[in-house]
Amino acid sequence: MKIECNFNYSVEVEECNIDYLTSGFKQIQEMVFTDFAKITLVQFGDSAMKKATKPFCCTCGNNKDFIWKTKDAKPMKITTIRGEIELPQMQVQCKSCGKKMFISRALLGIEKYQKMSSTTQKMLAFVGALTPFRVADKILGMVGIGIDRMRVWRCVQKVGKTIDFDLDPDELPLGEADGTGIPIIGIKKRGQELKVFIQKKVGGGVRIAGLAIGKYDAGWDKLFEPLRETILSFKNFLLVTDGDTSIFKGIKCVNVILQRCLWHIPHQLKHCLWEDKVKSKSAVWLKIMGKIFNIVAIRHQLEEAEIDAMLEDKRKMLDELITFCEESKCSHSAAYLRNSKPDMFSALEKRLNGKASSLVERVMRTVNMRVNVGKWTPQGALNAMNLRLAHYYNDWRPGEPDAKGVKIVRL
Repeated sequence: MKIECNFNYSVEVEECNIDYLTSGFKQIQEMVFTDFAKITLVQFGDSAMKKATKPFCCTCGNNKDFIWKTKDAKPMKITTIRGEIELPQMQVQCKSCGKKMFISRALLGIEKYQKMSSTTQKMLAFVGALTPFRVADKILGMVGIGIDRMRVWRCVQKVGKTIDFDLDPDELPLGEADGTGIPIIGIKKRGQELKVFIQKKVGGGVRIAGLAIGKYDAGWDKLFEPLRETILSFKNFLLVTDGDTSIFKGIKCVNVILQRCLWHIPHQLKHCLWEDKVKSKSAVWLKIMGKIFNIVAIRHQLEEAEIDAMLEDKRKMLDELITFCEESKCSHSAAYLRNSKPDMFSALEKRLNGKASSLVERVMRTVNMRVNVGKWTPQGALNAMNLRLAHYYNDWRPGEPDAKGVKIVRL
């Protein structure tokens, strides 16, 4: 439809400086957009009323016979990505039942009783997921968009709830799981844990397969339960973890092969030695750490026979280290190594490529860059991270209607 638009404004300016003019145009753009939207809405309303089948429907089921009541009822406020504007509520009456109804929102593609479209909500949620809410407020204000941070926050919460994750059957049967603490309102320390499950992609990189939030020793079942059917679609699925026992409780699938992160083993062993009150850099400390670094070091591109020989040698070294820890009265260290032993070389035994959770650790950095700003409610943090991680790792975009069909001629 061709829309005839004529805008007449009287503008007084004191300078020709480009920054001054840019600042002044912020005041004009909302007026121009409001007039453009109002003119277009009225003309589309007239066009819709001339059609045999209307693009709106009465509650009685009638979508053909209507009469105009008014084209300029009490104005309604609509929030767009260009700011808040006022548009007329056009009202029609159904000839079948006599009921009156407003049609402006139906023509604008906005749900009943809502002030913004779903696309606008997604775009504002996108901004709030990538930057702190106060920063989003400032950035939008700099470009003349009068949308405060609370609206951005509400969009993050609403849109974030709609994001779902799952495994992709066309990607690799390899994944990593880990958790990171979230600063929670009312708790001094990081009160809850964000649990992240990633899947490796065939062409490199990772995608988010699951996300949940809960207590440190629970909550993994909520993440894995919806994925159970997809996990079982793989013949075998290798899952690399840092050894968190709550992850083992959360996933109970017969085809899942668990692999301890070989980087985390020496790292966590240092904590166990501290619990055993072994002085850092002492002779016992150095001997234990030297041996464990040698045990977890894995060479690549080995022959079949060489892999079996290496595994046998490493298991023997591990048994000797556990015995040494027991003889040195390092009970916590011995218990940790004994618990780690069954899953320490699972990937190598199955000839699978996976030995560390380094990729999910990178995801955690993406999480912390946003979640460390301020404090959150558990659900609020989850909604924001749903959006942020879906964008960075699963190619989620807010989307915008294709405006290539719009042709503008300067008159």
